[in-house]
Amino acid sequence: MFHVSNICRNYSFTSNIAVQVRNKAKTHWAKLKKKTSPKYKALNHFDDFYASVFGSKWEPMRQALLRGSKYVAVVNNYGDAEETIEYLTHRGAHCLKNLMKVQQEFHKEYSPKSADPPPINNTNKLQEYVNRVQSEDISSLYPEGADTPDRLSFKDKKPDGNERILHINKSDGEGKQGMNYPTSESQLDESRIIDPSMGMSSEVLYQYIPATKLKGMDEWIPESLHYSYYSTDKDFPLVIEPETEFQIPEHLKVYTYEMDSEYHKFPEPKRCKTGVFNYYPMDCGSVLAVLALCLSPGDRVLDLCAAPGGKSLVALQTLLPDIVVCNDTSISRHNRMERIFNDYLFDFKTSNKWRERVLTTRVDGRIYKDDQGFDKVLVDVPCTTDRLSVNEDENNVFRPDRVRERLKLPEMQSQLLTNALRLVRPGGAVVYSTCSLSPVQNDGVVHAALKRAFEEYGVLAAVKDLTIPMSALSSTLLLASGDIAPRYGQLVLPSVSANFGPSYLARLVRIK
Repeated sequence: MFHVSNICRNYSFTSNIAVQVRNKAKTHWAKLKKKTSPKYKALNHFDDFYASVFGSKWEPMRQALLRGSKYVAVVNNYGDAEETIEYLTHRGAHCLKNLMKVQQEFHKEYSPKSADPPPINNTNKLQEYVNRVQSEDISSLYPEGADTPDRLSFKDKKPDGNERILHINKSDGEGKQGMNYPTSESQLDESRIIDPSMGMSSEVLYQYIPATKLKGMDEWIPESLHYSYYSTDKDFPLVIEPETEFQIPEHLKVYTYEMDSEYHKFPEPKRCKTGVFNYYPMDCGSVLAVLALCLSPGDRVLDLCAAPGGKSLVALQTLLPDIVVCNDTSISRHNRMERIFNDYLFDFKTSNKWRERVLTTRVDGRIYKDDQGFDKVLVDVPCTTDRLSVNEDENNVFRPDRVRERLKLPEMQSQLLTNALRLVRPGGAVVYSTCSLSPVQNDGVVHAALKRAFEEYGVLAAVKDLTIPMSALSSTLLLASGDIAPRYGQLVLPSVSANFGPSYLARLVRIK
């Protein structure tokens, strides 16, 4: 006969064992999840890709990306501006315009004048990486020792629903450039195409591909396609000129902490007497994208991918544009943009003046049309958002269900930039920006868009070299230089001492 006390002891002993086993399993599951989560995949991908491009300079950038980002404070001119400036100064922040002025004077007095540096050629390192990825793509579809092709052809759909043939070359990595290559000109290798409509009886399935590696080509995009957009072919007029107009507008007040400061974030903004917030915290790279527009009084400005609205807000804080058109296709992001404008622009909801000056639209930026044209166009495209990708799983572009979207990013980015070049008036400027370190999404997209705009629409644009004006920021943030500097734009590198970015921006001025 068992006593109740014995039963309780036995139950307690059994419960302890169960708890230990469950805890052990939970620990194992957590480690497993960490290794397979989107942010882990993103970091793994960047370790492979960026280490190939940036070499030893990638490691300090990696450390900075995994730390808390730094911000600047954009003072709201529609609130208590003077009080806000006094508050920020008291906290040890400095005016960005003053810092740039001091640095410019220092460069003029102490920097030795030297001959123009030789052109940067970072193509070889990237091409070697692209060739390796392309070889891995083809090898993944063919058993070891099989007769692998030099080119892999497969079907995909254009945004308009029409079919196109895409090629990946194993040997030279040059493939037919991207998504705009016409099907009529393709040399289709019929024996290599895997089409689900052929059914399981097709001999091609057994001849070339093991059953464990079977992939339907309507669902599969090779990793190497993402990198095929990086090209340096000079088969169109390419004009690169020094920029002379860049400066911070008089009424734009931006405050930041010094390098190596213990502060990297500002306190939460507070409401002013007018009901709006006193300043807007944001990455300095985002502010630079607006500065690169070189806004003038009376400008008609388009922010093609505007949400959540921070850059449009900075443009309005300059008090220069007559009209700012803020476009974004996402309903949720569009609503967030409206809330930000309401929080920072006095009487935004009820004033007709704002409704005439700030226009919001929800149109796909690739097909956006306008009869009047714009003086300035900002194209802050969707990208791999490197810092977010290595720190957050939510909404991460490296999620398994977003693979196709990630691999086709350069196509969408080049289409957005090409349309922006069509929308801007001759003499007007387009600024292209990302928050990625990827040369493919940065210089690669700029090159592809310049080429397409010229060949398909007769639009010629000059690249404005911002190296000299951006050098005034050397005491505030870290810009890529030397063998890792981009050719067409400026790249803000994450740094432990000044953890802004990553941000890339390129200024293009339409000639005709």
